[in-house]
Amino acid sequence: MNLFFSIIDKKINKRIFSLYSNVFLINYYQFCYTILSSIICILFFFFFFSITTSVFAQDSRIEKKIKKDSISNISKEIQSQKKKNYPNLISDAKNTINILCSPKMEGRGYVNKGEQLAASYIARQFEQIGLLKYKSSYFQSFNLKSVNTFPKKIQLKSKKNTFQGGKDYLVASFSNAGKGKVGILYLDSTFFENDSAQIAFNKVALKKSAVMYSDKWTKKIQQENPSFLEKIQEAKGVFVRTEKLIGVPSPVVYSKPYFEVLDSIFPIYESLDLIDLQDLKAAKKEGKISTLKFKVKSKLVESQPSQNVIGYIKGTKNSQKVVVFSAHYDHLGKMGKDVYFAGANDNAAGVAMLLELAKYYSENPPDYSVAFMAFGSEEIGILGSMFYTQNPLFPLKDIQFLINLDLIGTGEEGATVVNATIHKKEFELLKKINAENNYLKNIKSRGEAANSDHYFFHKKRVPSFFIYLNGGSQAYHDINDVPQNLSLFGYQNLYELLIEFSQGLMK
Repeated sequence: MNLFFSIIDKKINKRIFSLYSNVFLINYYQFCYTILSSIICILFFFFFFSITTSVFAQDSRIEKKIKKDSISNISKEIQSQKKKNYPNLISDAKNTINILCSPKMEGRGYVNKGEQLAASYIARQFEQIGLLKYKSSYFQSFNLKSVNTFPKKIQLKSKKNTFQGGKDYLVASFSNAGKGKVGILYLDSTFFENDSAQIAFNKVALKKSAVMYSDKWTKKIQQENPSFLEKIQEAKGVFVRTEKLIGVPSPVVYSKPYFEVLDSIFPIYESLDLIDLQDLKAAKKEGKISTLKFKVKSKLVESQPSQNVIGYIKGTKNSQKVVVFSAHYDHLGKMGKDVYFAGANDNAAGVAMLLELAKYYSENPPDYSVAFMAFGSEEIGILGSMFYTQNPLFPLKDIQFLINLDLIGTGEEGATVVNATIHKKEFELLKKINAENNYLKNIKSRGEAANSDHYFFHKKRVPSFFIYLNGGSQAYHDINDVPQNLSLFGYQNLYELLIEFSQGLMK
């Protein structure tokens, strides 16, 4: 029995072992299969994930690149569009400035028809651009009552120096003709602050002498001692010392030759004790008084012809309403045969901008009409613009706004706007456009001023600004106002600002 059970147990055990073994092997193979399958799945997942991630990353990079390229293209398109508006703005402006400042233009004044030469040049440019005429010609002609000119050679010498016209001295615009060798009676502060000296001066014979004094006393003389001005008319010449030479045209002529001489060039002559006339006579006799030799020829021209040059572009939506851009083209002209005043900043740069704006609107027709007015005879009293306001080519009430441009060849320190305090809404629009686009460093506000061609329009109640740029070259009404001294720092940005501002005015 035991043996039976023992055999049975062995068989059972063997059977169980065999069964367990088979089950184990089956599970083992299944286990290995499962593990292997899992590993393959995991590897496949990582492989698929890496490929997908790479694809998505590549897609993202492509998308970013497309977006970047799109932005770049948009930017390029904007820049390209801007270039269409002014592809050669600075080079064209420089070319115009150089032409207007060349010796052939005679300083754009009243010697050798300089002003007429400049006006004819501007009219030819208007014609090429395609501006319309209000009448049969771009010219609006008028006559000045008179103007004093210096068409011939001028000389000024001392024993040691031959002084250079324009650099060392200017003949005052109201100077008469004259020549001679004169002793210099130098009047300093002691004289002007001493009543006794002035009384003694009235007894001095001046026919062979010239009087010299500082310009800081001019205002005091005019206000407190007009008899002094009468007395010096007896002198053979008058020399006024100044820190800076500034020329201006004059419609009148005084009875004697007048000179403005530069403090830094001319020596400080020994002051004379005019209280004691005996000392003065002794100084003359002993040759202690310094001398100057001069020669001036002046010509007072009566009924001097002048002209404004005016054209326009007709508006596409409301042609009766007009936005006006203006700039004067005249300057100081010549002093003698050798000296002329180029007037690059004042105001060849303004005329050049006028022409560039005319080109823009000829290619981009505006909603309102846009008129371009180049005024003559500004330097002698803003007479060209005054004449226009008295004889308008269309009703002044149709002018929505006038923007006068003068002294715009620099810009390092931003701009100033005359009449900004009067037309506050338009000034805020101008500032807003400037701030949004960062065109100019700043725009300063200024009130009413009778300092350029906007003035008589303003007096006729025409809304107007006079815009000028600040910084850069400080040359003004002298021989140093030449093209090479202009930075044109803010020129292109001012151009863009003016276009956007004028478009804002038309809305």
